[in-house]
Amino acid sequence: MAAVLTREAIEPVLTGTKFHQFLGIRLEEVNEQSVTIRLPYNELFYTSVDGYIHGGILATVIDIAGYFAVFSQLNQPVPTVDLKIDYLRPGRAGDLLFTASVVKLGRTVSIADIVAADTTGKAIAIGRGLFSSKQE
Repeated sequence: MAAVLTREAIEPVLTGTKFHQFLGIRLEEVNEQSVTIRLPYNELFYTSVDGYIHGGILATVIDIAGYFAVFSQLNQPVPTVDLKIDYLRPGRAGDLLFTASVVKLGRTVSIADIVAADTTGKAIAIGRGLFSSKQE
């Protein structure tokens, strides 16, 4: 297996799409075991009724974090095949961190586990993504 991509290699890919720019996500950390992405607080992502972050935003960034965990190890596009999310508690206003770890790198599919947490480390959602890792 090739070495894990560096921050300098991953960051332009992560921040190069307009949707990711809209979200404001930033690469927080990359190491051999995981990738961590920060979602800065944005009032647009929170419901006005109860002040909780919208579950769709959590799902989106969980998917992105899982993708980049696998991408960092394979250095190729890895489209999402399946995504499962368990919401553990409401996410209140503030930055969120999404840490994704590769569980399995496969020839056709790969698996990543993702934890979405507030900056105190309290998990608010967990996900598991299945990504296509088949070489073209």
